[in-house]
Amino acid sequence: MIFLRKRESKPVPANDIPQRDLRFTLDDSIPRYWYRGWCHVTRFFDAFSIMFPLGEKFFIDSVKQFRDEIPTGTPLAQEVAGFIHQEATHIREHRLYNQRLAAQGAPTAELDALIARRQQNSLRNISRTTWVALTACLEHYTAILSDQLLRHPEILDGADPTMAAIWRWHAIEETEHKAVAFDVLTTFEPRPLRRYVIRCGAMLGVSVFFVIDLIYFVYRLAACDRQRANWREWWRLLAWLFVYPGIFTRVMPSWLYWFAPWFHPNRIDSRAVLANARRSLEEQS
Repeated sequence: MIFLRKRESKPVPANDIPQRDLRFTLDDSIPRYWYRGWCHVTRFFDAFSIMFPLGEKFFIDSVKQFRDEIPTGTPLAQEVAGFIHQEATHIREHRLYNQRLAAQGAPTAELDALIARRQQNSLRNISRTTWVALTACLEHYTAILSDQLLRHPEILDGADPTMAAIWRWHAIEETEHKAVAFDVLTTFEPRPLRRYVIRCGAMLGVSVFFVIDLIYFVYRLAACDRQRANWREWWRLLAWLFVYPGIFTRVMPSWLYWFAPWFHPNRIDSRAVLANARRSLEEQS
């Protein structure tokens, strides 16, 4: 069940970042393996949820460093405010999501501690522009994965309706604010060559640890289910990621596009699919 309170009743422009108050009810009616009864694909989504609360706090903190230097009332100031609100809402909802996982026996506290250590290590002796570049990299990951969920809503066919709604909502908001961290980086590191080197280096580093951590989190969640030796489920997950619907295969060109000198998140045009997804969200709320 979804509850939505709008701050204003008029339609939100496609280039705006709305500040919603969206809440989900996660109860015992939701199956343990809520994605078609498939263990490992369910745990793939669940692994992302465990990453989000600390990850999105990291994003908020990186952008907040610049907030006082952005003139009030400017488009960037408004976008930063929307970004912070949306990410804070994601933290709240995914903490509730993760409480459900902890009740199932998932090692959420241990995995949280791993993320905290990873963040502490990454922040040692780096500039604030590098910090926001790391945020922009991870926001690119969430944006291109979200774009797939919005372009291909059939990906969530067969999922529990509440869980599907959580992921569609999250995908909408990641798409809405996908350019904010990148624009902050561009504003506060105006030298194009230096900015390009920072963001490319950040992406290469982020990608290694992101993939390693994601694989490890899925493995740990499968282990808590006593399913780590279920090779049928592992093959099903691999086929789901790389064959059909092939989410990882489909996002590869967009990931590579990051390294183009002229890259900007909004050059990946998601306006039409975002508009359709927003309408669906309004109808369901």
